[in-house]
Amino acid sequence: MSSRRKNGATPVRGVVVVSALVAMLGGCGDGTPSPEAASTAGPSATASASAGSPKPVTEETSGPEPRKVTLSLAEIADTPGTFEQFKEFVTEHGTTEQKNAVRHLKGWRGYERKLAYPALEAGSDHPTVDYEAIDSGDPAERDKMLGLEKQSQYVAEALAAWWEIDETAVLQVYDRSGEYAAGTSCIRPDTVEKEGSCI
Repeated sequence: MSSRRKNGATPVRGVVVVSALVAMLGGCGDGTPSPEAASTAGPSATASASAGSPKPVTEETSGPEPRKVTLSLAEIADTPGTFEQFKEFVTEHGTTEQKNAVRHLKGWRGYERKLAYPALEAGSDHPTVDYEAIDSGDPAERDKMLGLEKQSQYVAEALAAWWEIDETAVLQVYDRSGEYAAGTSCIRPDTVEKEGSCI
């Protein structure tokens, strides 16, 4: 074995040659390397050689992104174990607000195609809001309703982080009686900022 092999010069040269070939093949057919191919091939070969690291430099150095669930909302509602998977995801990756909001959920109630947007429905232990009292001007019941709306927004944001969104949809969180939605929010990453709106 030559001394070049022992110090690693040959494998690095091989990486550079392979990178150059990939860059040339990625061109527009005229033998000119594309800027994308050149920029992706160059830094990884340079970083590996200059750092002296046996591992290639990747974007995963800060930790891999969690994989998103690719089921449809109807499949999520109908597949046993998805609710537990969602809660585990939030426990591991959610914000404090999301964890506190999800703690009140009891499970998926189902999926329904509503007039405006499809909805994933979840049951909760939230108290029943007295809508008649709100209509009569009761500030305590109004504040309770607004608090539950905010909770549903945090849950919807957590759901957006967990689910690979394939359509505009809403999450409806029902109160403990199961009769009334305690909160309805659009499933999107910025639900709290948008106050639950899909617009």
